[in-house]
Amino acid sequence: MCCTETITRILVFVANFAFLLVGVALLSVGILYTIHFTHYTEAIPDQYQAIQYVPTLAIVVGSIIFFIAFLGCCGTIRSSPCMLTTYASILFVIFLLQVALGVFGLLQIKNSSELKVQVSQSINRLFAKYNQTTDYTGVIDLIQQNLKCCGSTGSTSWTTGVPGSCYDEDKNLYAQGCSDAMYSFINGSVRLIAIVALTISLVEIVGAILALCLSNCIRANSRRSGYY
Repeated sequence: MCCTETITRILVFVANFAFLLVGVALLSVGILYTIHFTHYTEAIPDQYQAIQYVPTLAIVVGSIIFFIAFLGCCGTIRSSPCMLTTYASILFVIFLLQVALGVFGLLQIKNSSELKVQVSQSINRLFAKYNQTTDYTGVIDLIQQNLKCCGSTGSTSWTTGVPGSCYDEDKNLYAQGCSDAMYSFINGSVRLIAIVALTISLVEIVGAILALCLSNCIRANSRRSGYY
């Protein structure tokens, strides 16, 4: 027996509204972290350069979700089984992409001790170039200001004088070293994006099932109407 079309239609609308919010959330998180990763590229170890593309993938997936939510609304309003089936199919594809994104992100940071060592080595190489060029100096100052850290392992790692970027607005010296701060930022950012992607994928499966259910209801009602 087919489920009630009206109830299913309402549920699909609710799901689409949730997807719109999901798309905006992924876009926002992706854009936010893309900006930060762009600034910190020099501090990301060579073996982990793929990490910087995780936020970009989040932006792409978020944009697609936003678009298909619109497609789902159109299919629901027009009572189009074809559009609803297409919508559900795309949701299943995006579900697979998001699972892949989440797993990829978590695999990149699975060996936390190795990542921490590599980040520390990258920070040490980068901070050794301070005052060599304005570009390196600007990147290092930006890292210290944004991550609220000082030196590679602390203020004592500066043997030529502590830069002004090691102080906050009240002239208090940042205590944390930038190796630990950068590791925490990279690990936390990738983990957050991966968990968000995996969590959202579960919602999409529900939306796809609801869309197929509504499509079947519309087809069943059309067949019954043809009998009269």
